[in-house]
Amino acid sequence: MEGRKPVRIDDVAREAGVSITTVSHALSGKGRLPDETRERVRRVAADLGYAPNPAARSLAGGKVGLIATFVSLPGNAPLAFTEIDYYVRLITAATSAAIERGYSLVVAPSNAGAETWSRLPLDGAIVIDPASGDPGLGSLRDHGGPLVLIGRDLNGRPDDVVVQNDHAAATRTVLDHLLQAGAGHAALLTLEPYESFTADALDTYRAWCAERGREPVVGLTQADSTSDLVAFREAADAFVGRPDRPDGVFCMYERLGVEVLRAAREAGLAVPSELRVAAISEIGLAETSDPPLTTLEINPDELGSRAAHLLMDRVEGLEVASALDVPTWLVARASTAG
Repeated sequence: MEGRKPVRIDDVAREAGVSITTVSHALSGKGRLPDETRERVRRVAADLGYAPNPAARSLAGGKVGLIATFVSLPGNAPLAFTEIDYYVRLITAATSAAIERGYSLVVAPSNAGAETWSRLPLDGAIVIDPASGDPGLGSLRDHGGPLVLIGRDLNGRPDDVVVQNDHAAATRTVLDHLLQAGAGHAALLTLEPYESFTADALDTYRAWCAERGREPVVGLTQADSTSDLVAFREAADAFVGRPDRPDGVFCMYERLGVEVLRAAREAGLAVPSELRVAAISEIGLAETSDPPLTTLEINPDELGSRAAHLLMDRVEGLEVASALDVPTWLVARASTAG
């Protein structure tokens, strides 16, 4: 009938009483489904007049030369990742690697779910910073196909292929530098841990303190995301105002480090003689902060390129290493070096 809306995959799922992923698997022949479920879904689709996306149909016939990047976030946390240098550089490097080998790369939205994955004819995907509690990551795993993770999934699988920095070594590099710069003790400021770098850094920091007979001083901000400037500002003010504040601090986010420098200025603290500040480089503000901020460089270009090549190797059936470490290095600036 003229003007009738086309039948969508979620219409089939609702009528059949199954998930969108189950519909996708039933119609494409993928996944492990009971025969009766597969037949019921196909019958419902036929009765409703559902026609799968032509691109999705082509996926069943072989590779389509399309891979995706997906920034994983806990829950529905907002993140303008196109404005963050770390993500821009990582995705740009992955795109360049894909083009070199004749693939195309699509950047999936951070709120992508089962419907997104069922409509994209993907050969595989790169998951950036797998987050606990991310429904999109669960849907992507259910959808099937090769994945490469940038950062370990805290709830991951033994056969996950992971590209990451050596989190423990990187954390010790920063903490040791703060002590060498004259700090008597160092604190750690971060978000509540939802991904492996933060979780591993916290574990390493507590072990580092125990080795030196020090009590850990951990500040955990309740920020919804790395773009929650109000929460970062409040966390920085609270740390600088502590009566037992250590004279060194490692901030797991660059914006948080910049806010600590601001709070120190407003409190009349001299940096670095009274407070040494270091952070992870991610947004490109370190060199222009006041004073310039010492950073741990985590090499997003290398992370993106290596992850893309590993994924394409998997798509092409080549053997790949299950884990690959990308080196980090420290850039000392005036926030720790007088």
